[in-house]
Amino acid sequence: MRHLRKEKVLRGAMTRGDPHFRLRIPEDLKREIETAARANSRTITSEVVYRLEQSFGRSSTFQGGLVEEIEAIRLRLAYVQDLLQKQELSTPSHNQDA
Repeated sequence: MRHLRKEKVLRGAMTRGDPHFRLRIPEDLKREIETAARANSRTITSEVVYRLEQSFGRSSTFQGGLVEEIEAIRLRLAYVQDLLQKQELSTPSHNQDA
């Protein structure tokens, strides 16, 4: 997923030197986070950090402004379009004549 790397560069996100934090969460919440991360073209860690920042009323670590926000949305849209295209290719057409 090439676009994830680009989002990280734009965000100026975390580094491996940032503190690690072990956390136990219910399995269903973990699945929701994983689903949201995929939908938003983020890593699980980035999704959790983003949501924590939002809950504390902080702006995202995404520092680039509106242009970069639009680019991130474009990348997520491209990812969803790619998934839909793959699904269409793997699903037999129901409109074929028998």
